[in-house]
Amino acid sequence: EKKIASLESERQAFVRGKSLTRYKLEGIMQTVETNTGFIARIGKDVEAFNARVQTAPDGTRLNPVKLDGLTATDPVSVGKKLNEIADKARTHGLSEPIGSLYGFTLLVKSETTVKDGFDLVQNRFFVKGESEILYNYNHGHMAAEPKTAAANFLNALDTMPALLEKYKADNEKLMKDVPTLKEVVESVWKKEDELKGLKGELTEMERKIEASLKPIEQSVGIMADIPKEEAKPFQIPDRLQAAKEVMSERFVMGRPAAGVSERKGFKI
Repeated sequence: EKKIASLESERQAFVRGKSLTRYKLEGIMQTVETNTGFIARIGKDVEAFNARVQTAPDGTRLNPVKLDGLTATDPVSVGKKLNEIADKARTHGLSEPIGSLYGFTLLVKSETTVKDGFDLVQNRFFVKGESEILYNYNHGHMAAEPKTAAANFLNALDTMPALLEKYKADNEKLMKDVPTLKEVVESVWKKEDELKGLKGELTEMERKIEASLKPIEQSVGIMADIPKEEAKPFQIPDRLQAAKEVMSERFVMGRPAAGVSERKGFKI
């Protein structure tokens, strides 16, 4: 019984470990699937940007930012307008479009935090492509210097290749553990037959013990059921009755005990 209890405890630990491994494997595969989706979406944005980007004769990329309500396209004018938006915009947590760059939408979003009992509004800027992923530079904060501010969105688009490589590297790292985890999940406890055999032996032993006790119990039951022989009244034969009347108290009669054969005749 101790061996059976030990094996059952070992099996429970095996099943518990297998379940934890399965949950870990499922979590990894879900993360890999999510990352794979980001890789595909970012990849499309990278392709779109590379197909549309324009370069100057010296090889530098142009930054043709177009802001809503602003006709000028020079970096200084664009930078000043962006700083004005950073100071005055109030989107109440929503992302609002403010312009475009190479077919990507430029967005501003007002985020409110409470500091010393007062609401502090901070505007952050993003670029969105067809994938609906939001890219940002400098955590979305706009630089105060106009020319640097005008380059904010182009710099945000430059983060796409690095972000793409990050998701690929994450997946590669996660997938290294998958074969080992699958092996554990698909494994079988190797002592199942041993446990079944011991349980069978225990059952057979209990059956034999029970069978050996039955004759004793039955004998006791049979003896208890035997009815006691009822005492029968002793009938004195007529010839002895006559002798008894003549001899009175000097006449003694006897009968054999139960189970003793009765002898014929009598003595006076």
